[in-house]
Amino acid sequence: MIAPAKAAPQPRQVERVRRATKRRVRRTRVRIHRPVFAVLALTVLVLVPLLAYVKLTSDLTSLTYALAETEQKRTALLDDSQRLEETIAKLKSPERLAQLATQLKMHDPHVYAVVQLPLPKVQPKPTGIAFFGWITHREH
Repeated sequence: MIAPAKAAPQPRQVERVRRATKRRVRRTRVRIHRPVFAVLALTVLVLVPLLAYVKLTSDLTSLTYALAETEQKRTALLDDSQRLEETIAKLKSPERLAQLATQLKMHDPHVYAVVQLPLPKVQPKPTGIAFFGWITHREH
């Protein structure tokens, strides 16, 4: 008897082999770069809070200096204000004004005059369109 002919082996599927090769290359790359990514991630996790702390400390320090400068300006302004108030009090003093009046040969009046001023004319309130200012009423 003759042995049945064996079926020819199917050719390897090229696409399946390519996909497997690409997958293997990708896995190898990921395995090689995984420690680098881990170090970078750890570095970022450590540096971000550290930089945030430095930034906040810097802001606090600058605000402290600004507060000190503002307090110094406030104190200087208070001193100037007190000095100017004392100067105003000296210039307004009745003794000084009386002395200046005698130097200018001024004296208290002997007769007081009362003058009446005419009352101002009352303007009528605008109504209608004139209320908005489009038309003005003028008397000549």
